[in-house]
Amino acid sequence: MKPTHHVPPQNKGDGHPPHVLVVDDEPGVRRLAARALEGEGYQVHTAKDGVEALEVVGTLERRLGLVVTDVVMPRLDGVALLRTLSASHPALPVILMSGFATTHLVDLGLAAPCAVLGKPFSVEALVGEVRRCLEVRP
Repeated sequence: MKPTHHVPPQNKGDGHPPHVLVVDDEPGVRRLAARALEGEGYQVHTAKDGVEALEVVGTLERRLGLVVTDVVMPRLDGVALLRTLSASHPALPVILMSGFATTHLVDLGLAAPCAVLGKPFSVEALVGEVRRCLEVRP
């Protein structure tokens, strides 16, 4: 549900809404997250796995503000995607979505994601974490 005083998000400095990449192999989750974020004014791009996500990241260059990714996916999973992005785009915030317990993710020795969003999640929780992670972005 949108707040009645909705103000579209703004990227620092350029006046355009942030570009957010949603990565999930489940089409329903991908659509739900994309619709929720589009409804809040974000420019949303989607990918079905980490390989496709890296292609999208390459095309967006500096316009990409945040990545929201599932952990378990075919070809290139969210853990490998996070590691790759942490090395190539260290300032890019990443939110992990997972049905796993947070302690399991910590045990994997991950680069620190901006947030871990447990599945199933509410639209409000997703939007709140995206806002928070974009605000703390350097």
